[in-house]
Amino acid sequence: MVGRPLGFTAILLLGGCATGGGPSGPVVSPTGFVYPIGVPPVETRQSQTGILYLRRDNPERALDLALDGIRADSLNAIHYYVAGVAYARIGTLKEAGSMFDRAERIYPAYELEVEPERAAAWARALNEGLEAFNLGELDDATEAWQQAAHIYDLRPEAHRNLAILLAGEGLYPEAIELYQQALAGLKRLPATRLLTEQAIQEREERSAGIEESLTRLLLFTNRFAEAEPLLRRRLARDPGNLDAQSDLATTLSRQGRHTEASEIYTALLSSTTVAATQARNLGVALFRSGDFFGAGQAFLRLTELQPNSRDAWFNYANSLFAAEDWDALAAAGDRLIQLDPLSENASLITARAHLEAGDEDAARSGLERTDEAPVYLEELKLRPSGAETTVEGRIVGNRAAPGTAFRLRFTFYSDQGTLGSETFTVIAPPDGEDEPFAVSFEGRATAYRYEVLP
Repeated sequence: MVGRPLGFTAILLLGGCATGGGPSGPVVSPTGFVYPIGVPPVETRQSQTGILYLRRDNPERALDLALDGIRADSLNAIHYYVAGVAYARIGTLKEAGSMFDRAERIYPAYELEVEPERAAAWARALNEGLEAFNLGELDDATEAWQQAAHIYDLRPEAHRNLAILLAGEGLYPEAIELYQQALAGLKRLPATRLLTEQAIQEREERSAGIEESLTRLLLFTNRFAEAEPLLRRRLARDPGNLDAQSDLATTLSRQGRHTEASEIYTALLSSTTVAATQARNLGVALFRSGDFFGAGQAFLRLTELQPNSRDAWFNYANSLFAAEDWDALAAAGDRLIQLDPLSENASLITARAHLEAGDEDAARSGLERTDEAPVYLEELKLRPSGAETTVEGRIVGNRAAPGTAFRLRFTFYSDQGTLGSETFTVIAPPDGEDEPFAVSFEGRATAYRYEVLP
């Protein structure tokens, strides 16, 4: 049956049914938004009885009546609203959101009634997910947070929690979309209340945190064009952030904008505040991301800060090799061999660089030197531990007779200069076989080199 038009406050579940006419003019939200008039809801037998069943905590029966009302009159917003509330109380929030959307399309001012219902359903689902997560029931937590994210986006907790879970499962596109939805929700303002200054600040802080998480995923999945504006916003908030600067340079480089990237790398790496550790970490991060050009720039800076570091030159040479920068690698490889003379890998990539650069004589000489090496030292690692530093690796047999002894001198450095040296004797294993070795130094070193003693 069709009854009188309802004013939007009349259908509140804690209030009574309408007794007067519809609104005399456009409805204005507490935030000052003027809603289009739309088609005001009209009270019906199904809606009145459905609301009574909701008050009696029987949402299933209320839903049946609301759906009957929709079938009888598909243009009456009140039936969609009651159905949405019933679905939300039952816990099927995707259907609830769909019904609320239909109600608001017919009568936009319904947002003032829908928003609190969405928030209440969101809170229940968020808490259900937290309880399931704390019990280790990840599937249930995922389902609950999916429901919460679907029904309400003015708060980001469900989106963020779900994105973390999905990213942990390798579902990166889905996690990215959730972070993007969370950011979009934080840009929208509530309809039913004005935000305080503190609330606005908290929203800005949450947005910044979510943007950082989203940026990491976009970089990890090579979606550099999407990451760029986020990184620029981060730098606008924090211009001195070295991580953001290097990430932006990586993003530009991976988009083929090497000139712009080089400007950032140059400024970053020429800064007097960049220490060897920062240059090393930047180089490693860039190399792992596939930005070999940027990694080379970072490791080149490291070689300037630590000119006698075998590891700095090794990493620089490998970045140049990955980038196929043969001319630069030929020079860097020659220097690396001075610091790591028994490395088969260093000798081979240097010979390749000379060959690619057109210097066949240097390439041939390098290959002969490699082939005639008595032994090889490979897989070298520097391991500081407390006040002691250890270099460990493997000695591989080559030309020397098994059992032949060789003396090596390892020299250790800090960022301030030379610390000291240790002489170490290695015994050649049979050709092609390898054995571990380790040499320790009493001091905290950040770099080293070695040489073969006569």
